[in-house]
Amino acid sequence: MKRNLTATLLLAALLTASLASCGGDTTDSTVTGNADTQADTAAVTEELDALEARKLVPDDLETVDYGGRTFRIMGDDACVDYYLMEEQTGDVLNDAIFNRNAAVTERFNIVLEADVFSEDQLIPQLRNTVMAGDDAYQLFSGHIVYAGNAVCDSLYYNWYDVPHINFEKPWYSSSTVEDLTYDGKCFLAMGDFALTTVASTYCVYFNKQIASDYDIEDLYALVENGAWTIEKMTELTKSVYRDLNGNGEADQQDLYGFTMPAWSNANAFLWAFGEKLGKKQSDGTILLDYYNDHVVEIYEQMYELCWNTQGSFVTTTIDEWAIPGTMFVSNQTLFHPSVFDSAATALRDFETDYGIIPYPKWDEAQEAYYTMVDGGHEGMAIPVSISDPDFVGRITEALNAESYKQTIPTYYDIVLKNKGTRDETSIAILDLILAGRIFDFGYVFGNTDGAAFWMQMLMQQKSADIASMYEKNHKMFDKKMAKVFTFFEEYENE
Repeated sequence: MKRNLTATLLLAALLTASLASCGGDTTDSTVTGNADTQADTAAVTEELDALEARKLVPDDLETVDYGGRTFRIMGDDACVDYYLMEEQTGDVLNDAIFNRNAAVTERFNIVLEADVFSEDQLIPQLRNTVMAGDDAYQLFSGHIVYAGNAVCDSLYYNWYDVPHINFEKPWYSSSTVEDLTYDGKCFLAMGDFALTTVASTYCVYFNKQIASDYDIEDLYALVENGAWTIEKMTELTKSVYRDLNGNGEADQQDLYGFTMPAWSNANAFLWAFGEKLGKKQSDGTILLDYYNDHVVEIYEQMYELCWNTQGSFVTTTIDEWAIPGTMFVSNQTLFHPSVFDSAATALRDFETDYGIIPYPKWDEAQEAYYTMVDGGHEGMAIPVSISDPDFVGRITEALNAESYKQTIPTYYDIVLKNKGTRDETSIAILDLILAGRIFDFGYVFGNTDGAAFWMQMLMQQKSADIASMYEKNHKMFDKKMAKVFTFFEEYENE
């Protein structure tokens, strides 16, 4: 499937005007002013709201006229509407994507194209392209687990060898450097062009009416005070249960404190409690450390919440996957872990007031709230078969920068905040949740049968026996990861 977009709209006027008012160079969108200029820019930024302030962040790119050259993206067909929009329709997200692309295509005089494939065909298609030495695609954006599993196939360029890419810019997740960079190399990056890294972020929804009915304490205050922990979640879950159908049995027609499908929703608790499969060390190496006393305690606590706590309703099969979410929109659930995108889709017409909070911490000593992004999200890669790294780096950086300035604010501030969440406090908490996203080296490169998925597997089996799971599976996982480490260490850009 191919879609073309030739930009017809230049949207850099606001940014150019803003920079001009700050004394910046308006010949392009690069800020090259002196210290006074930068100070003026900072002062203006403080006076703007977050959406407008984003537009003042310079991308430090020189504007180059590429004479109508094509920049082609290989993407996931499920995400095609995040890549290209052929016209403005009045839909805020559609138009933000259109405008982002227009800003880049007009500025650099290029044409954007995208070929999209089903998620299971993306890597085979990329492999064919690379093996043929064909510079058919300049950017890959696809399913992170499939992409990560193929890292040793030598399909990807090292991001640190691509000109103009600056991971210190706010349009890249800090986890790209902190978790996915090893031995000075990074093959999969998390940037704002990949909108699903926001949309698929895990959080906890709560029903405000049920919270009021059961005199639940101020959940936002708990979060803000650092007291929102798994112990507190379990305590509150125990306090909410009602046999709505009066049959004397706990079933899906009843009211619960906590409902969840035991899938990636469950896996996310491992990261929420401060654990990682691959832990970056002070010398830059990554230590595989996914079976320790704390991990054992985590599995035991999750078993307690899921299977020994009155007020919990957890499903274990794919046929039952949607039931907990349906129960939430039927006002049968106080707490329901899900992804951000639920606010813009399943909950968009939900009449009952609800709030969004992060996954709980392990205890109050934990420094911050953490979360993960569902494995179906996109990771970005540069195909190793590209012929012009300077061109690819410049346009890729511009796409991520404009996504930060236009697309993400629209999705996050308008779709989620104004249409999804119902109060100002939860808006601030969304920022906190996004700041706690972790893209774990062991998750991204560990395959679908790796240790990242043991939580859901054990909860589906109604077991906390992480010791047996480790003994049966760790050698295969360690062997897989040893191969990945060796690939990083021996990789050389030819």
